Formats: sequence, C-alpha cells, structure tokens
Amino acid sequence: MDLWQLITNDHANIADLCGEIPRAFPDGGVRSRERLFSELDGELRRHLEAEEESLYDALEDHDRAEHLVSELEHEHEEIERRLAELARMRDKGTPDWTQRFRDLAALIEGHFHREEHELLPLAREILDEEEVRELRHEYVEENIEALRARHGGWDVPSSGLLLGALVGAAVGALAFAAWRPGALRGLTARTSTQLLLSRSPVLNRLGGRFGRGGRAVRQYGTDVLRDVAQRTRTSIQVISSRLRLPLGTTYAVVAALERQGLVRSTGHQGPARGRVVAITTRGREEAQH
Repeated sequence: MDLWQLITNDHANIADLCGEIPRAFPDGGVRSRERLFSELDGELRRHLEAEEESLYDALEDHDRAEHLVSELEHEHEEIERRLAELARMRDKGTPDWTQRFRDLAALIEGHFHREEHELLPLAREILDEEEVRELRHEYVEENIEALRARHGGWDVPSSGLLLGALVGAAVGALAFAAWRPGALRGLTARTSTQLLLSRSPVLNRLGGRFGRGGRAVRQYGTDVLRDVAQRTRTSIQVISSRLRLPLGTTYAVVAALERQGLVRSTGHQGPARGRVVAITTRGREEAQH
C-alpha cells in the first residue's frame, strides 16, 4: 500500500466514524457516542500529525505548494479547536452538541476533499518516487509513535478504524525497520538532545527568524545546524538517519537554514536524499553560540 492509499484509507475510515457518531446512543454501551467520539478524537489527531510531519513538511518549501499547505495547516488547527470544544461539552446527547458535531464533520469532509483533489495530485507532480517511498515510511512511523503515546505501549486495542488505517502500515513498519537499523528502538522515546531543544538559546533565535518551516526549525533547527557544522559535507538522508528525524522534516529544516545563509546544498535537481549539505561561515558562527 503506497502513501496515497494510506492517506485516503485514513480519510475513508475517519469519515465512516463521523457518520456513525450522530446515530450512536448518547449514553452507555461499547459503541456509545462518548466512546466513538473519543476514538475519533485520537484517530483524527494521529492522522493530522502524521500528515504534517511527513507530507506537509516535505512540500511546504516548494513554491507551487507552500500556499496550499499553509491553508491546509490552518484547517488542521480549526479542526483540532472544534474537537477540543466538543470534548469539553459534558452532555453529548443534546441537539446543540449534535449540530456542532455535524458542522465539524462537514469541515473534515471538505478538508479531506481538498487534500485528495488538490494536495495529493500536486504532490505526485513535485515529489519523485524515492521521496514518496521515504515519506511513506515516515507516515507509518508517525502513526506508530502516536499510537504508542496514546496507549503507553504496543498493546494497542484492535478496532475497525485502526485496522483500516494501518492495514498497510504493519508492512511499512517492517520495511522501515530494514531501511534504518534501530528504527523501532527509536520509537520508544526521543533522544535527550531532542528533549532539550526547547531550552536551547540558539534554537530560540533561529525559531524567531523563520517563517515557513518555523515549527520544524524551532524543534530541530539547532540539532541539524550543529550536526552539519561538525562535518565537511553530509547528505540530507544521513542527517535524517543520524538524528532520527523524518526525512520530510529534515528536508524542511535544511531548506529553511539555507534560506538564511546558514548552510548551502548542492544536487538540487536530484532526490532529497541526494542533496549534499555544508555549513557556511555564518552558520558555523551561529552553531557555536
């Protein structure tokens, strides 16, 4: 199952759940409205985050895609805001709650339609086959990490939604483990360096200067900059593997650093993994602060 099928399968399963919730009994039972909404909340947030950390990060610095990605990210924020509002309402059996949920379901449906008819066709044009394969691995990895965080381990409950979303992800996870040794161990926890990123003074300065890719740069910019500064030249794929970062995120961070003159890269016409990155004088000075 390729990246496009994984995403559209997620969409179909989430849409089915959105249709089931208004018909469910408000109270009690395994398939009560409360339980189904809780399941939707977790699965939808998992899906949105996996998209952002893989496909969105890889596309947001392409001139043809940046405006669309920005609009879709704002829609993600609005969906999450409405999810939180509905979750805070204690009585989920009222007409008001039901109408608010139907409005949210319509927003989700429209968002998925834009992704499938605007974003995915554009991504097929922009990304080469190697990049798509790498992003598929990242999409699977992000899904597994989200499930581990949600359930505290690998003993996750089986459900129709989960099986539909990850029927191809299990195969992808095995491929990913073969593609990058130690990947499954890396799912258990972030590195100590990553946990300290938010406290780094260099990171704070970098994060304040970048517009596009700002989220990724604020989180990983210092690590990537310092990694490049320690070597004469290095490829984006090697940076991704060494720091255990998704390739799409690494690509976005390097592009942002390059716009600011902190690194330079060659091999722009090849796949992302073929780009070779080197530190600039300005970047080396920034990395030492």
